[in-house]
Amino acid sequence: MFKKLTLSLLALALVAAAGGAAASSIGWGNLQWPFTTTDPACTGTGFFGQVWMSGVTDSPGQGAGITAELGFGPVGSTPDASWLWLPAVFNIDSGNNDEYVVWMTTYLPAGAYHYTYRYQYAGDGDWYVASERGTATIIQSCGAVPTTTAAWGSVKAMY
Repeated sequence: MFKKLTLSLLALALVAAAGGAAASSIGWGNLQWPFTTTDPACTGTGFFGQVWMSGVTDSPGQGAGITAELGFGPVGSTPDASWLWLPAVFNIDSGNNDEYVVWMTTYLPAGAYHYTYRYQYAGDGDWYVASERGTATIIQSCGAVPTTTAAWGSVKAMY
């Protein structure tokens, strides 16, 4: 009886693990630079991130199947689907890493925001989110958005 119960519990654990949250195949990724910026849309700031995946990014050129995005969200929030995510483009090889960049052309209302990179390999069900967080301070409006502080949902709806 004990052996049968143990095997049944083991089988349930394996089924639960297989049906759990999808994992990312990305081995490592970061927010490379900058970690702080003021009025990035006014100054044309580039946001850089690097990613590594064994057998994908260690060859010359862009690793096939990798998507990179730069995200902005309210200070103190967790990077998730509620953030504003912008597509990044391949920049250069950096050793075994691929570097991506977003040149800031998105206009955000005055306020403070956190930002970071996330990466996904084709076919993965989950994103690898970089652990580093940057802080962007918007003092002046440099585009067609209000200069007053807006609720995050309103900011995201602009895009």
